[in-house]
Amino acid sequence: MRDKRRITGALAVVMAGSMILSACASQESKQPSGSPGPSGNGGKTDKTIKVTAYHTGAYNPQVPMPAREDDPIRQMLEKAVNVDFNMIIPPSDQKIAKLNTMIASGDIPDMIFMPDRATAIQYYDQGILADLDSYLKDYPALQSRFKPEEWEAMKYKGKTFGTPGYEFVNGIQGWWIRNDWLTKLGLKAPTTPDELMNVMKAFTFNDPDGNGKNDTYGFVTGIGKDGSLTSMGWQMIFWMFGVNPNTVDMVDGKLTFDNSDPRMQEALAYIKSMLDAKVVDPDWVTINDGTALDKKMYAGKSGILIGDWRRMEKTSQQAMKDVSGEVPDWIVIPPVKGPHGDQTIGLKSFQNNSWVISKTAAKDPEKVKRILALLQYWYTDKDFYPWANYGIKGVSWDVVDGKIQRLTENMSKKEVSDKYLWTTNYALPRRADDALYFNFTNPRTTDFQKINLQYVKPNPVNPFIVPDPNDRLYSDRNKYVNEMFLKFMMGKEPLSNWDAFLKTLDSKFEYAKFKEYATTQLKEAGALK
Repeated sequence: MRDKRRITGALAVVMAGSMILSACASQESKQPSGSPGPSGNGGKTDKTIKVTAYHTGAYNPQVPMPAREDDPIRQMLEKAVNVDFNMIIPPSDQKIAKLNTMIASGDIPDMIFMPDRATAIQYYDQGILADLDSYLKDYPALQSRFKPEEWEAMKYKGKTFGTPGYEFVNGIQGWWIRNDWLTKLGLKAPTTPDELMNVMKAFTFNDPDGNGKNDTYGFVTGIGKDGSLTSMGWQMIFWMFGVNPNTVDMVDGKLTFDNSDPRMQEALAYIKSMLDAKVVDPDWVTINDGTALDKKMYAGKSGILIGDWRRMEKTSQQAMKDVSGEVPDWIVIPPVKGPHGDQTIGLKSFQNNSWVISKTAAKDPEKVKRILALLQYWYTDKDFYPWANYGIKGVSWDVVDGKIQRLTENMSKKEVSDKYLWTTNYALPRRADDALYFNFTNPRTTDFQKINLQYVKPNPVNPFIVPDPNDRLYSDRNKYVNEMFLKFMMGKEPLSNWDAFLKTLDSKFEYAKFKEYATTQLKEAGALK
């Protein structure tokens, strides 16, 4: 659920592959009725076809997959469409490197899970991937499984290069606030920037925990290890003004580059006022991962933070009790509405991952059909869904009184959970709103997610921008932006120098050239008229 579609970081993936590419039974379930055959319409064939899948989308790649006889999920997949299914799961740090090695040696997998669109396009341009348009019409269940915009993300140069991989979960990060502190101080949840500042000041200076000490803060956040400001909490303050660092957006039909947008200057000024007012936990400059932010929440000395919608699950509540001796009344609230009417928690996740089929496999049209039939069964068969997404029947789930129930108590035993952790590598078809899959223990968790989902902003252009491999300044430009924004926030660089910053961004880091390249790309992709 780590859901992440910024253009930063994609350049490294693109360039990494370019040089190599250029060289170029015991628990078995019966097959459910109506399962799709190779033709997609329930047909069968006596010929077993061997299919090799390179699975970079595995949720637990470090866990070895069992042998066929110990893997009823694999057995169901194989029986459904009559294939010999072999799944290669590379280590997390070798996903692309190992694939490039296989391609260079001519050992190209039949189907490949592509982690992002930039990588898929790179392989497509190198002639590695097959077009699927002429086949997909025969698999209506697979087509209807995903939304039109998710299929649109599978197109490049007018061709469909893959099928969607898994749904991203939207609305993960949201605004958490101490409701008990609001009640004690006679305050309401903030809805405007001014109200937010007043609440943060009260949480900092009005002794909300009643211990008589000046040891609380209104807001706790951090920065990425690379100096980025888009993941630890500051991003929500930026979004309050309708912008976010290193983001390209569309506002009222016009393309906007947020780094140089006047609203960015407003956002930085507001953040500076927060820091000047000393309402932000001063440790924010050293908090650079989720674990550190968790510890701050557990300690009970912060009133507002940005966090995962599952922060009040039982495990987190226990951690709070262990650290601070209490479980505060943390609640999720709608994002604060900014001065221009912006009220958002971020951009909608783009269907960035995919399953693709190699041209080598496509030399045999029947193999393509069998792969698509496999995907259709995997992603759409109702009887197979709990096996793929919850694990083994009788171990991690079962049917009780006609309804599927998770066997949480059984799976909480380490010897059981460790033994069956490999099943998660099949869980790609899980629905993004499947509360049973996420196994919530707090009934309010679903409500918290629903609040966040109301404020997810459309993402019409940013995902279509793939960095120019010839842009030698791409990384340095982003680094400069991050460094300057931090200086503006902390007062080390006066905001009166904003125009000078923009001039340097253009003259030294060729931001105008990046804008021109991005605009051209978006027009070619049809995302900009």
